[in-house]
Amino acid sequence: MNRYEILKEKLKGREKIVGTLITLTVSAPMIEIIAGEAYLDYVIFDMEHGSFNNENLITPLQVCRLCGMPAFVRVPDHTNFHIARCLDLGADGIMLPRTESVEQVRAAVEAMRFPPVGHKGKGGYCQVRPGETLADFNRSRHLLVQIESPVGIAALPDMLDRYGSEIAAIIIGPYDLSFTMGMPAQFDDPAFQNAVKEIFDICISRKKSVGIFCDGPAQAEKYLEMGANFMWICTDDQIVKAGLRAMVAPIAETPKAPGAAADSV
Repeated sequence: MNRYEILKEKLKGREKIVGTLITLTVSAPMIEIIAGEAYLDYVIFDMEHGSFNNENLITPLQVCRLCGMPAFVRVPDHTNFHIARCLDLGADGIMLPRTESVEQVRAAVEAMRFPPVGHKGKGGYCQVRPGETLADFNRSRHLLVQIESPVGIAALPDMLDRYGSEIAAIIIGPYDLSFTMGMPAQFDDPAFQNAVKEIFDICISRKKSVGIFCDGPAQAEKYLEMGANFMWICTDDQIVKAGLRAMVAPIAETPKAPGAAADSV
């Protein structure tokens, strides 16, 4: 199976899925390096908070397509234009931020699917993969719904009951959830943890993949133990900083090497 098929099966079976968020990197060679990592199941390009737009998104998406790497786009809002346009450019799925109602999910489904399921128009050079039919397209473009508020949590059961077959996974945005709960970035607060567990439990009871953004492996392990399976770990700028700290900082911070010339007196 190719990576698209593997991801689809993992989503259905609630198997562990691992990927990362790209917010700043538009360089084709750097995207190729990331897409070439076999342990990654997907990447997400961020149009909500990152540097991507309709003009600079097509090259990263095409690099992922050529590498066989499933690529999602987090759109800036729920409009038909942004959702359908990203699919035209070659996205394999959409992450829908700040979702709080069944109506928002319905609008996303209609923008993503060709008739008779939705009303997406046929167009875009990169829209369909080689050898893919329109029916294949409707079955293989994934919708990730972000829950980022108590309002979204309250609406989640109805979203899944009505559109569960069209939703690939539910993804928690922990920063915005904590802000809307009045406890900014207080991720260890019992109330926040209970909210996360409530979302996980709703999804697990309906056999739906569920995940959350994690700042690193320690958080990811914690949420895996709580029931998450869709792991969304770090951003490209975090990865660069971590690499510098791991590979460069130890040399910069060590004492002068033995045998180095003494300072002049």
